[in-house]
Amino acid sequence: MKRLLLSLLAASTLGPLAVGAGKKTNTVLIHPGETIYAKFTQKDRKLTLVGTSKEKDETAQLVFTMSKTAPGETSSLQVVNKFAKDLVYKVEIRSLALKRQAPLMVVPVVAGKLAREQLPPHIEELAAYAFKLER
Repeated sequence: MKRLLLSLLAASTLGPLAVGAGKKTNTVLIHPGETIYAKFTQKDRKLTLVGTSKEKDETAQLVFTMSKTAPGETSSLQVVNKFAKDLVYKVEIRSLALKRQAPLMVVPVVAGKLAREQLPPHIEELAAYAFKLER
């Protein structure tokens, strides 16, 4: 009985780490005041992240900019889509100090356009992942 309980305890504590590990390879992390340039490879509709840079890069297909605001104020995320198709992706907002994270609903970014998302206050990090193209 003790072995069963210990194995369940180990599985419950290590399980969430394994679930989040899969996202890290194809995730763009953005912090307040940053602009991130992201390059991808495309296979059918799925996008795989090749690399990111904080330096201006004209060849980047996506550009993420998160505004820097005073504590307690809302901030915004701007995403520029240079692909010929609409972009669909997921976002997770994180508060590192409070050790909390939550998914955020975002609208798709139209091909060749930019989209702006309003973010709640106290966001210290934003993770964009699960990139794919539509139409």
